Amino acid sequence: MLKSYPKTVLWCFLLFSAFFCTKTLAEDYPARHNFNSEWRFHLGDGDFKSPEFDSSSWRKLSLPHDWSTEGEFSKDNPTRNANLPGGIGWYIKKFSIPAEHTEKQVELEFGGIYRHSEVWINGRSLGMQYDGYTTFYHDITDYVNFGAENTVAVRVDNSEHPNCRWYSGSGIYRNTWLTFRNPLHITNWGTYITTPEVSSKKASVKIETAVKNDGKKKDFSLRTEIYGPEGNKIKQISTEKTARFKEKLKINQKIEVDSPKLWSTQRPQLYKAVSIVSSDGETKSRRETRFGIRRLRFDAEEGFFLNGKNLDFKGVCLHHEAGTLGAAVPKGVWQRRLENLRDIGCNAIRTAHNPPSQEFLDICDELGFLVMDEFVDKWENEKFADEHFREEWRDNYLNTIKRDRNHPCVVMWSVGNENLPAGSKEQNGYLKMLGGFVRYHDPTRPVVSGMRRGGDYNVEKKVENILKSCEYMDLIALNYGEQWADELAETNPDKPFVSTESYTYFNSSDKRRYAKIESAPWLDAARSDFNTGVFLWVGIDYLGESGWPKIGSKAGLFDIAGFRKASSYLYEAFWSDKPSIYAAVYKQDPDDFSKTGQWGWPNLTESWNFEDKQTADLAVYTNCKKAALYLNDKKIGEKKLADFPNGIVKFKGVSYEKGVLRAAGIENGEEVCNYELKTSGEPAKVRLTAEDTPREDGICHIRAEVVDSEGRVVKHAENELEFSADGGGEIIALSNGDVTSHRSFSETSLWSAYKGRVLCIVRVEGEKPLRIKAGSEGLESGRIQISPADSSGSNR
Repeated sequence: MLKSYPKTVLWCFLLFSAFFCTKTLAEDYPARHNFNSEWRFHLGDGDFKSPEFDSSSWRKLSLPHDWSTEGEFSKDNPTRNANLPGGIGWYIKKFSIPAEHTEKQVELEFGGIYRHSEVWINGRSLGMQYDGYTTFYHDITDYVNFGAENTVAVRVDNSEHPNCRWYSGSGIYRNTWLTFRNPLHITNWGTYITTPEVSSKKASVKIETAVKNDGKKKDFSLRTEIYGPEGNKIKQISTEKTARFKEKLKINQKIEVDSPKLWSTQRPQLYKAVSIVSSDGETKSRRETRFGIRRLRFDAEEGFFLNGKNLDFKGVCLHHEAGTLGAAVPKGVWQRRLENLRDIGCNAIRTAHNPPSQEFLDICDELGFLVMDEFVDKWENEKFADEHFREEWRDNYLNTIKRDRNHPCVVMWSVGNENLPAGSKEQNGYLKMLGGFVRYHDPTRPVVSGMRRGGDYNVEKKVENILKSCEYMDLIALNYGEQWADELAETNPDKPFVSTESYTYFNSSDKRRYAKIESAPWLDAARSDFNTGVFLWVGIDYLGESGWPKIGSKAGLFDIAGFRKASSYLYEAFWSDKPSIYAAVYKQDPDDFSKTGQWGWPNLTESWNFEDKQTADLAVYTNCKKAALYLNDKKIGEKKLADFPNGIVKFKGVSYEKGVLRAAGIENGEEVCNYELKTSGEPAKVRLTAEDTPREDGICHIRAEVVDSEGRVVKHAENELEFSADGGGEIIALSNGDVTSHRSFSETSLWSAYKGRVLCIVRVEGEKPLRIKAGSEGLESGRIQISPADSSGSNR
């Protein structure tokens, strides 16, 4: 049953915040083991599920793996999947379990398989998982042979194309885990942490723990220990219980935390709960759960509050892939991408349109992002909907809720995206069913759905239909509907508004969607307390959903390599508290957008290489009161930001002169920031720079730039660069950010520069330094050494 919501809707809670191929397991139990290594893979179909099948001639690899990235681009392949192939693939792995662990229980977990996968253990099927984005697991205790070799076989069918609106990838593209438990144990995702009361002085921590006993009747104790952000134990509580055979208990405990350190976007403080089940003087089960203490409040008149502080969602939508890496994205790659978004002032992510990886949410916890966790894109009877949605949605939604509910970053759930017309009986029925299910299992967060904007028609009727469906959502959630926020606020004052999807540059009018008004929808949100913020489409360019010869969308603030685009600088000016300024030259009439799509951006260049006596029009993005232009240190113009309500300062007819054009941000008569465009000479050498240090998984990003003899980047350079690696590690991907390039994603040696640069992603392994070299015919080569110990990167 749906609840009625008061004018102020309040959610307060504390939240969540390769070993064996015929290798014998000898670790202590219970234990969770990475199950990624020593797999065999075959692209093609057949009957390979029998444990007697010899897969030794198949390709050997480690997971995660996306086989679509290894295919050839073809106009005949679906543009939705970046013109890359799908198909059917098989994965097989051999492993052994010691005979002395016969009393243990064994669980196999897959972070994500795209899609229509079936798993066999020793020739016996565990069933089908149709959805390709949901984490799922199986109890395989009754299927494995203790003291003998076991075989797991996985068939993945991604042959029906197109089946997704964007690039999905193919295969076991996320991590896999093998877990061993005692009969008396805490269940998978069995810890649920909330807080009914949070203040600066005290927080009430409620811990619900699911304990199951698959053995004989047992007396046991559950001890929960709370550790602070610095790692010190601050409180503990114990509860005594008895569990009969096959009984599953839910045990509720409460701990008061004094002077809690709250999780916020600026200071994402994280606590840890350690749950320990003991019986007969032994530890039977132990689980660690990371969480954050924070309070959410949504108010129709004042917007969104985190720990009592009013915040706007400065958000972006993100798909699950990462350019040339496809869907199999290392954690270190997501760390760089999310750090880049955070650095421009972004504070929120919509996981469009599926659950993200567990590792993705871990990073969001650590960086302080606010996440709209989305279960699915389409429901059923919609294009690209999975025909099996009806039969498995409850399991998929519940798996995601249980997996993600302890993450402090997750602040709302989205049950779908652009399904059925607003206000229709069919949509309302789904929203009631899906939303009610989610609230039952997690009443601590609002539930929304990214509602379809619909066509252009009577505004009053449009608002009426939107509000009919919003009766079944906790917020008024709408894609591309900022222009109706005032009407919605007047008609329905009881729920705040959230822009679940927004254009980055253009706005619509209340009667015309493709009006191309040069005023970002973010500005509507910034002016309104009723509108809690936006989720831009999109944060980063993505693969698919385009037309040949493009293989991806260019709507992002960053390109598919993760390099900044002009749009990122405008949003840094909008979102960041730090003074910022940026300048670029129009390659079009600065006021004519007839050839620019609604999701597009004006055609700009950062090059300052033109013909003498030519004039240029410039776009300047700043959050400073004034923007001044200097050409070779001579002031040539100054304008007030206040004279440009859309935040886009335009300088027209600037006379070109080779050298340095500097845009300066002025506050109180002083220059507080600047951005330079420089005339470059001919390409002379390749410069390598480490953008980060090797992460926990060894991932490091190296930027290769084509520069002139003075070290200035040649923005128009397209030289083909040759990369090589030597020492402790390897190159795992190259990318230049160009979505029209058809260079094989498997290519890790040769890549052409685009806008004068290429990104080289490496994995540093072992104790030896990794040496990278990049060169091009006629250019001086660049070299860099990355050390696992001292990984700042030495460049020569």
